[in-house]
Amino acid sequence: MSKLDKNLFIRTDADIKMGTGHVMRCFALAESVKTKFANIFFISNQIPKNLLNFIESKGYKVYLIHGNTYKEGQRNLTKKEKRIIEKDVSECKEIIESYKDQMNWLLVDHYGIDQKWENEIRSCVKKIIVIDHLADRKHDCDILIDQNYYSNMKRRYEKLVSRKCLQLLGPKFALLRPEFKETRKKTRKKRKLQRILISFGGSDPMNQTSKALRGIKDTDSEFIIDVIAGKANPHKKTIKKLCSSIPNVSFYPYIKNMAKIMLKADLAIGGGGSTTWERCCMGLPAVVSILSDNQCQITKEVARIGCVINLGLANSLKPVDYVDTLKRLNPKKLQDMSKRCISLVDGKGTERVSRKI
Repeated sequence: MSKLDKNLFIRTDADIKMGTGHVMRCFALAESVKTKFANIFFISNQIPKNLLNFIESKGYKVYLIHGNTYKEGQRNLTKKEKRIIEKDVSECKEIIESYKDQMNWLLVDHYGIDQKWENEIRSCVKKIIVIDHLADRKHDCDILIDQNYYSNMKRRYEKLVSRKCLQLLGPKFALLRPEFKETRKKTRKKRKLQRILISFGGSDPMNQTSKALRGIKDTDSEFIIDVIAGKANPHKKTIKKLCSSIPNVSFYPYIKNMAKIMLKADLAIGGGGSTTWERCCMGLPAVVSILSDNQCQITKEVARIGCVINLGLANSLKPVDYVDTLKRLNPKKLQDMSKRCISLVDGKGTERVSRKI
């Protein structure tokens, strides 16, 4: 069967709370496999307007539905919530079945979707690919991708997927855009802490960006600082104003090439989401705070192997916590963290996944 007979549908969401990582890693994979499919479509219930515009500007159609709402960790659903999930399935099926004369594949990247939802959609798709890292629910899928690092990676999904499911596990399958693999060739040795990148992903609902900046502002440091607010950040105006009050600070409401700005930095301050693998690919050490429950384990694991410094839960941190950590860093520590990062992620993960599809 030729690629002209195949479509890929991507079911994923983004908002201020969950961030934009799900959509962006799906976009990275879509770009890598687009020669394998006649069409690639995104299906979303929640997506910020600017992110929607970005996806469409790259040539992908986005279908908006009115179904499943993300509620992390919730398992006991009310009748109303169950009806919302049923509506999500029915609307997705309707979209996919409108292409019933072609072979349809489905990619799911959503913490609120599990085996029950996938069972309902199975009849109208040839293959189901799932991106997950929580390992807290069963899946009906042909391929499962978990790009995160865990000491027990090979056993995490033993009872959650079928034996026939192809499991692509670990940072060697990190879904990064091509810019990271290309730019990492130019990485340099971290000789001194001079330039800091502050970026808490696409949303930063707790405004940790301002917290880190306020801590640095209260010192006599001469750091050069690049601040990226992110596509869905609700605090852009506050952050921009704070940046203008601190010497040597540049504010970016959005940046096209994240790898390029990471290349300039000696250290990053940010969250423990999917940007972890972008930083590692660039050999960029990081001071990390945990923004949500689903970041806890992975942040602890990556800190354990020396790639990041884990400050703990973001809502318990004060501005001084960020500054005290900076004071304890030295060139040897930076160099060691950088080496560990760059050995963990080589930037070829998207290519490896693409070859399996």
